[in-house]
Amino acid sequence: MYLSKRKISSDFVKRAAIVSTVFLFVVFFFIFAAFWSIQIVHNEKYTKLAMRNITRVIELPAPRGMIVDRLGRVLAENKINFTLFLVRENVENLEKTIEKASNFSGKSVAAVRQIIDKYKKHSGFYRIPIKSNLPQETVIFIQSRQDEFPEFEIGMEPSRTYPLAHRAAHVLGHISEITEAELNADKPGIYGFGDLVGRSGIENQGETFLRGVKGSQTVIKNNVERIQRISSEVKPEIGETVVLTLDLRLQEFIENLFANESGAVGVLDLKTGGVLALVSKPDFNPEIFSREMGLEEWQAISNDPQKPLQNKFLQGIYSPGSVFKIIMALAGLQEKIISPNSAVFCSGSQVFYDRVFHCWNPGGHGAVNLFAALQNSCNIYFYNLGMKMDIDTIASYAHLMGLGKESGIDLPNEKAGLVPGSAWKMSTFNQRWFPGETISVSIGHGSLNVTPAQMLKLIATVALRGRMPKLHLLQRIEKQGKVVREFTAGFSRVPIDEKYFELLIEGLFRVVNSEGTGRAARIDGLDICGKTGTSQIIAMENPRYKKLTQEKKFKPHSWFVSFAPRVNPRLAMVVLVENGGDAGAIAAPLAAQIYKKYFENEGLL
Repeated sequence: MYLSKRKISSDFVKRAAIVSTVFLFVVFFFIFAAFWSIQIVHNEKYTKLAMRNITRVIELPAPRGMIVDRLGRVLAENKINFTLFLVRENVENLEKTIEKASNFSGKSVAAVRQIIDKYKKHSGFYRIPIKSNLPQETVIFIQSRQDEFPEFEIGMEPSRTYPLAHRAAHVLGHISEITEAELNADKPGIYGFGDLVGRSGIENQGETFLRGVKGSQTVIKNNVERIQRISSEVKPEIGETVVLTLDLRLQEFIENLFANESGAVGVLDLKTGGVLALVSKPDFNPEIFSREMGLEEWQAISNDPQKPLQNKFLQGIYSPGSVFKIIMALAGLQEKIISPNSAVFCSGSQVFYDRVFHCWNPGGHGAVNLFAALQNSCNIYFYNLGMKMDIDTIASYAHLMGLGKESGIDLPNEKAGLVPGSAWKMSTFNQRWFPGETISVSIGHGSLNVTPAQMLKLIATVALRGRMPKLHLLQRIEKQGKVVREFTAGFSRVPIDEKYFELLIEGLFRVVNSEGTGRAARIDGLDICGKTGTSQIIAMENPRYKKLTQEKKFKPHSWFVSFAPRVNPRLAMVVLVENGGDAGAIAAPLAAQIYKKYFENEGLL
């Protein structure tokens, strides 16, 4: 029978209505219960889940603090840099995405894949940095086609820049990306993948001041991953400003003066121990480390035989040559082995322990006392003094004057040099020390080696009559224009009688002002005191010495350590010219030009 012809009773209709009502009531009850559970009971939970699908937290890197000279002139600052990021959760086809990233970044497919693999432990929405310093045309191309490239984002980040390029490169140092090993050791969790940290110089030494505090943005995105709005933001805090003791005018002058040389120069303010200039040549542009460097570029600079990355002021190891006669004179006087008038006859050579030792002047200097021996840098005088002294006594005075250990300057990776002694030789070579070796050490040769930083500290201590300064480059730390920390001068007393420093200074005054070996440094009215030193590459006894030293690579290194003026000294200086030859003709006149410039700048000359 057809339904249309079927007679439906009123009871059936009522029952159907009741069942339908109950059914709808039950359905709506469960819907309401689910709604109640989601909106009321578990509101917080489901709100977080929903927000998780549409919100992203973006880390905002902190700009590094500035580095400025003592008068506030900028040496290191930041610029805006566009970075290409990849978000894996938006990737549909990884291989095609890698090809696109390769085209945008100019990197090989393998290099892009390696970057992505490095971040494989991070969440899918983590922004993987593919390329920094992105060209503007690439930025415009990607941003104008966001629908085509939802997996890519462009971010604006601070990038380190050095507006004066090579200037003070070894003082400032450089930065580079943190390694995975360093991240694992970073217990406070301050750093993350891709962060840049100081590697050398002040960038490293002042890392805790310079790094700043990261910020973050919580952004809301739509279904195609476009940012709709920023729901919350914690702004990053720029790092603190590091103010150095450096005098940029003097630094620039010395770097220009030293442009064609290889070596190091250090200039010290004797009132504070602050380093006014620190030059190491050749140098480099630290900004090359702020961008991505290719393997060939890295190999070229790291394998350069001139070692531009080495701070020769701190890390260059050299024989001190005749500068070491300063130590010998002080030790001889303090130990009462010599007096100022103790005389030795120099004929140009003398036999010690069955071996002939030569003076640098083949014709000899005749009868010389301490002052004349210093003035003319007579080897024979100091050979005789060395013969009367034990090597360990000499070593103890060298250590007192700062040799054989780091100078303590506030820069990383300093070398300690070497002061040899009997215990050192026994532990190193399992041999006893021979008296003939002391003869070589007495004029700054043998196994003895030093850094220019140590030589600057040595001559500064002489200038201050036994007060040893703590060398430093950090002057103060500023935050938002306010001083938050100052670095004060530090001095210690060397246990050598001040009267012996005065006698030594008389000799050093004659070196420059009485036709001594440093006469090319003389400037009327400045009373410069100094000592020349020649660090031999090959021995003078070598029969081919004269011929070989015609080649620059065999010429001796040239030292000149000095201070001025003699009374109430203001400035101490070390000049080292690698393979410069005659120190009096090369290093001393360079020092004179630096003194002249400084005292003219200060209105004192």
